[in-house]
Amino acid sequence: MNITHLWWPPPSSPALLVSRITNPFSVQDGHASSSWTPLLLAGLAAYAVLCRALRHRREHAMRRAFGFTDRASLARMTADEAQRIIYYIQMYEIPMFHVLSLQFGLFKTYSVESISKLLLATRNLTDPIKSRKRYEDTAVLIAEFALYPPSSPRALRAIARMNYLHRIYQKQGQICNEDLLYTLSVFVTEPRRFARLYEWRALNDVEVCAYGVFWKSVGDAMGINYEELAGERAGRGWKDGLEFVEDITRWAKEYEVRKMRPSTVAAKPARALLPLITYWVPWFAKGFAEECACVLMGDRVREAFMLPEPGITAAAIVYAALVVRRFVLKHLCLPRVFEANRLRDPDPATGRMHLSYTYGNYPFYLKPTFWNRWGPEAWAVWLAGGKLPGDDPEEFMPQGYTVGEIGPRDKANQGLEEMQGNVEELMRAGTGGCPFI
Repeated sequence: MNITHLWWPPPSSPALLVSRITNPFSVQDGHASSSWTPLLLAGLAAYAVLCRALRHRREHAMRRAFGFTDRASLARMTADEAQRIIYYIQMYEIPMFHVLSLQFGLFKTYSVESISKLLLATRNLTDPIKSRKRYEDTAVLIAEFALYPPSSPRALRAIARMNYLHRIYQKQGQICNEDLLYTLSVFVTEPRRFARLYEWRALNDVEVCAYGVFWKSVGDAMGINYEELAGERAGRGWKDGLEFVEDITRWAKEYEVRKMRPSTVAAKPARALLPLITYWVPWFAKGFAEECACVLMGDRVREAFMLPEPGITAAAIVYAALVVRRFVLKHLCLPRVFEANRLRDPDPATGRMHLSYTYGNYPFYLKPTFWNRWGPEAWAVWLAGGKLPGDDPEEFMPQGYTVGEIGPRDKANQGLEEMQGNVEELMRAGTGGCPFI
């Protein structure tokens, strides 16, 4: 556009001169709008198409890379391959809601009275100090065997530690096979459900199969009995991970109908955990934030916890926000480039491990680096009254952790010989192979 057009003919009055200075395009608004609007719309449409194409391109590339082109090929998927697929999902595709789905899944198990009784007996959730470490340790232990191949030493040590901690209560008759099976089921079903309802895309059949294969292998390593789960497939077993997912999903729904009832026992862990969920919410909004959390629980879980029904405003805001988020991610956000990994490699000098950022609200296992103590996020945490890495070192262990220290403080570094024996047993069993062969 020729700039002289804005000044010719010359302004006939001072008022017109001021008008042209403050709004030089006013005389050609219609022309400017008509020339730029199509270009902007075309650019926006092209960008949206690019975002969507690149996102689905990665999904299709993953399928081709593993060679799972049809249903028959899924029968040969190994646990190591399944872990790599799940790793890709939680690191790149749906990192935020993958973590949330597992956190919600664990929270969901507490609505079963028999599971809540154990938590109350150990005071691991109702005690304000123990609950902090219990939450972080659970997340860390799961990450240790979910982010590394099942056949790797790091994953095997984590599974062996989990088995040792469970056996303490199994020997006392406080954990039954049915409760373990249901807990396993939420790790299979909740990521799939969260992706379908809240993420930018649902999981495809290869990814669903991967969850079935991986968590079936974890259940085998835990010694879980599947007889009550198999149903009509009890005689021949499962052909692939998809069949396993179908059966464990069906069984879990039936289990919830039987076990999830309003309970004063289950209500206690729920009321202890809600403050952890709303920890960073300002005091004046905590009540509304708890309503929003209840929206995602669903009626059966909420009623088992004896929590009030959320208001229509909370439900509308939550679902509207999720719809907007899904649209923005799918059409306006390019695929993630960097991994969303919380775990770090062991320190070469000490062998201890740190988190890059925590799962909960406290700085467990975070190294007190300059950035962690003085960076922008650290200032925000300090202003909100939170703890920083390096604060209360006896409590938050800024020196990092070893797998043998995971669990209650009075069990730290106990059972190491039993763990090593379990690791060797799992190695002989070929944990990284296909669990359906």
